[in-house]
Amino acid sequence: MSAARVQRAATVLDVRQRAVDEAQTRNAEALRTVEAAARAAQAAQSAWETATRSPTGAAASSVDLAERDAWHRSLRLRADRAAAQYAEARAVADHARAMLVAAQSEFRKIEMWRDGLVAELRSNEARQERRDADTMAAQTVRKQR
Repeated sequence: MSAARVQRAATVLDVRQRAVDEAQTRNAEALRTVEAAARAAQAAQSAWETATRSPTGAAASSVDLAERDAWHRSLRLRADRAAAQYAEARAVADHARAMLVAAQSEFRKIEMWRDGLVAELRSNEARQERRDADTMAAQTVRKQR
């Protein structure tokens, strides 16, 4: 086990950390988009509900009723479009979240691999130090005889 291998593992870990950071950024952006889409959908739905609840005038002509119906249909279309945009934003956010979880999982795997390499390197170094100390002690004992 060499220090170069541990260094390569650390480099891979840095790359994975950047991937996690990017995934966190994308996830945060997706969540902000979902929140904005939810507010827009709620506002459009509220506008449609408010418009349909308001009573018509007592003396409404067929032209007035047709205009009112057209207005209500346009509000309903806006509300439906906003709801569809919210659903799409939610799907994008779910995908971004899944990508974040995958990036974090990959980071943890690489981190555990690197930690194992470091532990093995330290163990090998400690074993070599013990061998060197034993060799030096044996040489000292031989010289004393």
